[in-house]
Amino acid sequence: MNVEEAKRIVADQKELVEEKLSMNYIKREVGDVSRFLVIPNVLAILGVRRSGKSTLSLMLMKELNVKFAYLNFDDESLYGLTTKDLKSIEQAIYEVYGNDVNYLVFDEIHNVKGWELFVSRLRETKRIVITGSNSRMLSGELATSLTGRHSDFILFPFYFREYLRFKKMSEEVPMSTRRIAEVKVELEKYMEVGGFPEALIIGKDQIDVIYNDILFKDVVFRYKIRELEKFKDFSKSLISYYSTEVSLSKLAKVIGVDRKTIDLWSFGLENAYLIYFLPRYGEKPRERLTFNKKVYVVDPGLISRVAMRAKDKGRVMENLVALKLFRDNQLKGLYYVKGKDFEIDFYDEVNSRLLQVTYTSDKIEEREIRSLLKAEEMLRTKELIMITYDIEGEEEREGKKIKLIPLYKFLLT
Repeated sequence: MNVEEAKRIVADQKELVEEKLSMNYIKREVGDVSRFLVIPNVLAILGVRRSGKSTLSLMLMKELNVKFAYLNFDDESLYGLTTKDLKSIEQAIYEVYGNDVNYLVFDEIHNVKGWELFVSRLRETKRIVITGSNSRMLSGELATSLTGRHSDFILFPFYFREYLRFKKMSEEVPMSTRRIAEVKVELEKYMEVGGFPEALIIGKDQIDVIYNDILFKDVVFRYKIRELEKFKDFSKSLISYYSTEVSLSKLAKVIGVDRKTIDLWSFGLENAYLIYFLPRYGEKPRERLTFNKKVYVVDPGLISRVAMRAKDKGRVMENLVALKLFRDNQLKGLYYVKGKDFEIDFYDEVNSRLLQVTYTSDKIEEREIRSLLKAEEMLRTKELIMITYDIEGEEEREGKKIKLIPLYKFLLT
């Protein structure tokens, strides 16, 4: 690619960026991620496709009020770009934006083979934000070249607070009785359509488009998958197992492929942030590798559109709780717990708490309480939480307090 051709692409994208910057956007709950923009550090905003990574990076630049250059590498004009072409791209950026640019935003730059060394060189003098829809940027490609000088933030589709903000509704608690009723109505809608921004703007049919883009652009193409029908069956099956323990060996037999293939496919889906695996807690790290994992889906809208089984509200509730915990903890220190005669949905090791999800609007079952007490005896946590559909209060057993928190309130705090 010559410099003139690169300049045209950069200039075309600059016009689109200027249009986007003039629009109003929903403020995302991401904290102060700008603190990571310190030379030679690179800020990596990662997450599932269409979750708003590009918009977040632009809003960050707008809030900082800095001069920056932007380039989206997920552009058909840049398909097949090589490492050599990046020199032309760099020159084009300076000619279009000016030599005094101090911030660079590179969207989906992992599409270019050899991008890591390019970013590694630029970070010595520029503050850089990169976005990506594949977690291999974290553990492999990015880490090797940047030798730890990067900070990573995983962005999810709108979670419930942001969804209410999109609907122009207050998300602040406490609420009046009327407001609680209104929020619960919206929670039911959210459990159906989810939080992909495009799906909320265009309609829930857009979820199908997003799902297919994730499958083909982020998994099939990247991992060179040839058995497309079997892969699609596997992906749909895995999503249908949301909020439950899954045996990949059994799924391999059902789909009709070997375990090695299933491992690659599940690895690809997880790396694309479409699904998340929650490990079972074991005192020894080696134990955790042998246990089956539970699977969760990145957005409830995907469950509604893709899962083959009838929707189970209790499992959807659990999936929502999982997503909030994944977001809050950035995927660190979370497990499910299984004993001889009990199971707990979540052990948050970071915050020393146990969380059990139950779909009830009447009375908490005694076995749910006993399970929490048994797990607490084993793990000695500081907090016991029961997330219900709408019961709020506190139970006390054997000198231990159990908080009962309605789902809507848990999601809003």
